[in-house]
Amino acid sequence: MKLWMDVMRDLESVMDDHERILDAWAEGGVDGVVFGPLVFGTNQLLQGARPVESGQKVAMAYDPNPAVYERLGVEAPPPPEHPLPEKRALLEKTMMAARDRGMEVYIMYADAGAGPGGDGYHLHDDRTLASRVARMVDTLEHFPMADGAVMDGPEWGYEIAPHHMNYRSYIFNDLPEDLAPMAADLGYDYEAMVAARDRLLSLFHGLDPARIRLHAQGGLVGSFQLFGGDPDLMAWMSFRVASLTRYFQRIREGLAAELERPTKLGCGPRSAAFAPLCGYDFAQLAGFMDFLLPKHYFFHRGFDGFIGTVHRYCETLCEWNPHLTVREALDVVQALFGILLPGVEEMVDFESALSPEFFAQVVTLETRRALAAVDDPERIVPWLDTGRFPHDGDPMSARDLRLLLDTAEDAGLRRFNYHHQGNLSAGEWVVISDKCGVRWDPRTSPYEPPDQLVL
Repeated sequence: MKLWMDVMRDLESVMDDHERILDAWAEGGVDGVVFGPLVFGTNQLLQGARPVESGQKVAMAYDPNPAVYERLGVEAPPPPEHPLPEKRALLEKTMMAARDRGMEVYIMYADAGAGPGGDGYHLHDDRTLASRVARMVDTLEHFPMADGAVMDGPEWGYEIAPHHMNYRSYIFNDLPEDLAPMAADLGYDYEAMVAARDRLLSLFHGLDPARIRLHAQGGLVGSFQLFGGDPDLMAWMSFRVASLTRYFQRIREGLAAELERPTKLGCGPRSAAFAPLCGYDFAQLAGFMDFLLPKHYFFHRGFDGFIGTVHRYCETLCEWNPHLTVREALDVVQALFGILLPGVEEMVDFESALSPEFFAQVVTLETRRALAAVDDPERIVPWLDTGRFPHDGDPMSARDLRLLLDTAEDAGLRRFNYHHQGNLSAGEWVVISDKCGVRWDPRTSPYEPPDQLVL
């Protein structure tokens, strides 16, 4: 097994000591580095997503090339106020040093800093899409040592808890009026989908335990009845996939048409269980994306974690339906996503959900489902976030990481993308380097993982 290392929000921490860091990473099994967004002086994010200013000048890492934007008929973004030539040169030197060690180089958020788009919905508006493509082309042309780009989003929401980070990823906010033209263009009835959304929200506030017992374990046909036998609801689910698939395909086609060199492009869906609700169809995406980076975030609490999301579903459904048992809420979750958490029957059981059985059953299934979409396991590169507070969530220990990697490898996984280097702890690096390269020895190595409490 090998890994890519994600360098996010703090480029300088790697740039300033890149020779020593890259040597240690290479010895530990890193064969790719994902840089980005390409912004100097970015703020750090502490627990609770609290920003802390870096005290440095904030600036994009390059000047836009007006010819690229003119070619695509969009307005170029302004050049950064602070050129910072020394940092620019050092970033390019760092990327080249990674290449010199045989590592692949990718740019995260290559569209960051794009110029203004159009007035329509961002997934549908031609000018907005052209602006995004132009920025990605400009970025990849400016950094020819980069093998390609990684896209993180967009996605549709997948949470039902209104209290979660002020409606973050809230599914019932997913049909604003300005996407009606996109719905019509794709052959969907916008008003019918809005009505179906509202019926689903009402249904979630009026769940009948008897209907859950009758239908939740009934497969596709039973689940369809559990959720109201509503064809417009299924149309809304289909629309979510159709809209995102078209968006990513248009981005891919735009890059292929405008770049003079071949580049790779990947995107990061949620884990396989949640991906369709978010609009990601692994099989369709694998038809034109070079690789997929599903979010193998299995922690509790925080945001984007697998266990935390299931917990919020159960918590919210029981709050909306006080007569509902946790077991019945879990049955609704299983009907929706196919998720079965071993050993979880009551809310307190979520606190110990990261059991060996969880890894053996859930991680194995999520890994195999992702791998089923591709013809080469190297095209699945899951994001992994563990450590002290992954995505502001509960800790996942080095033991948990070991179980995760061993289980995923047994399921066929060849590589992963560690998020992110600033969080990397000593215990995690011992486990990762032992699995992927030469085990790190803190007594003899000049490298020490940063282990910062930052998001």
